[in-house]
Amino acid sequence: MCGISFYCIQNKHQQSALEESLLNIQHRGPDASGTFFTTLGDYHVGLGHNRLSIIDLSPAGTQPMHALEGKLSISYNGEIYNFKQLRRDLEKQGVCFQTNTDTEVILQMYACHGTAAFSQLRGMYAFVLLDMRTQQLFVVRDMVGIKPIYLYETEQGLFGSSEIKGLKPFSDIDLKIDRSDIFEFFTHGFLYEPNTGYQGVKKLMPGHMLTFDLRKKQQSISPYAALDHYQNPKPLETKIQEAVKRQTVSDVPLGTFFSGGVDSSLLAEATSDPELFFARYESDPVSDIDLQYSQKIATHLGKQLKVADLSSEDKSREALLASVDFVTLYSEELISDYTFWSTYQLSKAARDSGYRVMLSGMGGDEAFAGYPRYLVLKYHGVLRKLRFILKFLLKNKLFPRSLDKKFERLVSYSYEKNWYLAYSRMLGYFSRQELDHLFHDAEELEEVMCHKLKQIPGSAVKNTKDKIKVAQWMDAKGFLSHNLLVSDKASMLASIELRVPLLDEAVIADGYQMPSRQLLKGNQPKHPLKSLLRRILPKELVERPKTGFNPPLDGLIHRLGSEELKKQLKHTHQLIDTSIVESMIDDHFSGKSNHTYKLWQLLYFCRWVKMQEIAV
Repeated sequence: MCGISFYCIQNKHQQSALEESLLNIQHRGPDASGTFFTTLGDYHVGLGHNRLSIIDLSPAGTQPMHALEGKLSISYNGEIYNFKQLRRDLEKQGVCFQTNTDTEVILQMYACHGTAAFSQLRGMYAFVLLDMRTQQLFVVRDMVGIKPIYLYETEQGLFGSSEIKGLKPFSDIDLKIDRSDIFEFFTHGFLYEPNTGYQGVKKLMPGHMLTFDLRKKQQSISPYAALDHYQNPKPLETKIQEAVKRQTVSDVPLGTFFSGGVDSSLLAEATSDPELFFARYESDPVSDIDLQYSQKIATHLGKQLKVADLSSEDKSREALLASVDFVTLYSEELISDYTFWSTYQLSKAARDSGYRVMLSGMGGDEAFAGYPRYLVLKYHGVLRKLRFILKFLLKNKLFPRSLDKKFERLVSYSYEKNWYLAYSRMLGYFSRQELDHLFHDAEELEEVMCHKLKQIPGSAVKNTKDKIKVAQWMDAKGFLSHNLLVSDKASMLASIELRVPLLDEAVIADGYQMPSRQLLKGNQPKHPLKSLLRRILPKELVERPKTGFNPPLDGLIHRLGSEELKKQLKHTHQLIDTSIVESMIDDHFSGKSNHTYKLWQLLYFCRWVKMQEIAV
């Protein structure tokens, strides 16, 4: 796992800027760094690379790497899990290799098959490949979008990096906040790809390649394969086992993050690693139950549970704000997810224990409809008819206290006529009325956002009346994308490579193509994966509630206090109307309403604007 930066521009080389870019993302690859510069026609090209050595630890794996006597060059971030099979196939064709790396396999695959090679790669990756023979530059991102690549286009050409901070040193780049993205952020709590919160900075979409023809001075972006390309008739259990086997290939120590849930339990059973990492926050009844079940599951599987205590001894406001600033600075995009802090702490604990690669069960909920909200979607029509009753229950607080942060969203969902907006209400924390207060031009911004949302599923969903399938494809470019961003940046910040076997192309293709009735059979979310787990664990260890990877935001907001929050949130007035914020804080601390998530999102945004040091 590594970090890459590059440019392809007409005016002049920016060698020192590329080197500074690599310094900005050095945490992604602390083992080695390299650059390559050349000129093709009117274009100056610079490729940069920071290396985290995982496969072939020798200097032979240093990048940028070259092939065909220097005619092909690549800077690559990621892992190709089927590289050994691809290498054997190439060797049968007479191809000779100089290293044992997957990087060289990509180069030789392209040398033999051209861009058709990209659909044969299985893994997580983002790379830039320069072909001097055809004077073309290709930027390619993996099918699921596990690895990011940020692009910035100017009249002079193209810049790219694994992180946004890698773009900042280039003189042509002027980062400014995108106000439409701010509205989308407050609607969902994250941004759908390719948006980032900055004008001009976009991510290359998953499963796509950018082709830059330097002779014609033209760029184009196109998919190199569809997800159904990776389907095969093997049983789901076999696909998961094969994915784990491929993804446990490493020349450095490898471990497993464990939560005691369905997904991580399937991985724990499939891997030979004897130690499982469990994250524990401040002790409370819910997290204590998760720990007890995790210990029982680990014992049943013959594994040792290693508990990483993520509770902080420093409860001061200064320490809390420092952790918030850490999240805003390193998440870079508009994405109010405090699990970034926890993921980093857990990754650092794994690194300190000697591991450099960790497996995660991420992706199972999106691929196999594991979130409770998918059950809500199943009864979309019924909820629409019951919306008046639901609103009455909300107004009079006649619902379980455990749903105090979710019931309001359920009511908002039931009232929206536009389904895409309805789904947004379920994901986000702010109601339509609150958004109208925050943005004086909310109606216009909403119209722009709705147009974007409707385009996301595209032709992938055959039956748009099946809201579960539509939501799965929406989540692939939104909720899953934001989770992957958090995991990638937080783990790489600790120089840990995070692998996600349940997002193997063949595994996730199964989930996305599987009928909704199978995914939610018996009104049970994630039924296919739970069925597999029942073959492994006793019923009492499978059929039980799980809290998920949720940090203690209630405690954070409570410890900051109302006065500190009012002080912090008054600084956002240039971008949003904060007139309702003070009453929201008062309602929260008086116990009238639980606005934890809303206040967290406002706090994140305020600190994000400050920490990113960007123009308003």
